[in-house]
Amino acid sequence: MRRVMRRGSNNAMARFWRRLACAISWAVSASGLALAQDAPSRQVLESFPVEAVPAAHGKPVYELSLASCQSAPCPFEVRLLSRPGKTEPGMVPGGKASAVLDSIALGWPANATEAQSVDAQARPGGWALAPGPAPRVWSTGEEENHVSVSARTLPLEREKPGTSRALWVTQMAGFDHPKRRHAMYVASSVRLKTAWSRSDPQGPHVSRVVVPVHGAPVHLSMFLSPSDDVADKVSAQRLEWDGRRQVFVEKPAAAALHAVVAASYSTLREARAARAASACVAEYGVVDTWPAKGLVPRRYALIALAVEPVQAAAETARLSECQPDAPVRVHPLGRLSPRSFSAR
Repeated sequence: MRRVMRRGSNNAMARFWRRLACAISWAVSASGLALAQDAPSRQVLESFPVEAVPAAHGKPVYELSLASCQSAPCPFEVRLLSRPGKTEPGMVPGGKASAVLDSIALGWPANATEAQSVDAQARPGGWALAPGPAPRVWSTGEEENHVSVSARTLPLEREKPGTSRALWVTQMAGFDHPKRRHAMYVASSVRLKTAWSRSDPQGPHVSRVVVPVHGAPVHLSMFLSPSDDVADKVSAQRLEWDGRRQVFVEKPAAAALHAVVAASYSTLREARAARAASACVAEYGVVDTWPAKGLVPRRYALIALAVEPVQAAAETARLSECQPDAPVRVHPLGRLSPRSFSAR
């Protein structure tokens, strides 16, 4: 009898340990599953073919993505991939194995672990006029913690069919006085190279890269002067591709810009007051036309800048409809305001 009781006790103990082992195994598996589910993955925002003509077989691809991380700040990255199959510009790929050839972290990280796509329609009447639709914008954070990124490609040599393309990336950070950072990346062999970059300096600067229908891209920058005695200053650099050095070279371009003149005023104060009072020209710059004579009736002109005549004509039509009583004029900036150019 004692032997039977001992055997039953041993069986009960064995069942207890088996149940405990199963419970521990289940808990470990559940914990591992939770960790796997909680671990953030890379968010692929967009991808673009390096070559102008997509091909059915594997080709180098630019990828704009937000790297995986547990908490912000998280790095935005440009990666150079080798991906099988056909890749269309702007597509967000899925399910295709890719080899990562190289990567570069962008200068400003995201202030969130996930980016949101936002409406990026260009507002009419800006200080810098650009052709075509605006690229998609990916945004993270709010107000002063806001950081966004957008990307598109452009041909390195427009005159050559099927030429390779550069990836142009713009970041914007801040809220009340946002800053912008522009960069051009190229695929050189199996490596990524920063072929050009420019960030807004400290102070009230605004900037934009304009890609005209014809010709090289242009980096436009305007210093919105806070002084009561000094008008705004313009900087324009044409970005010419140097194939031997694999970089974009800056060449002065301000004198060749087209200035759409909404109106002119005798004093700087009057010009700024008119800008503040009209939604039609709310983002225009104010330049000093002295010592040029005869192009506008008064010294200080409200202007928007165009790289090509077609954008100047479109803005003239918009402005004439927005404020019919104002005679809109277009003049070469080099003749209208030769002293408005800044070094950069």
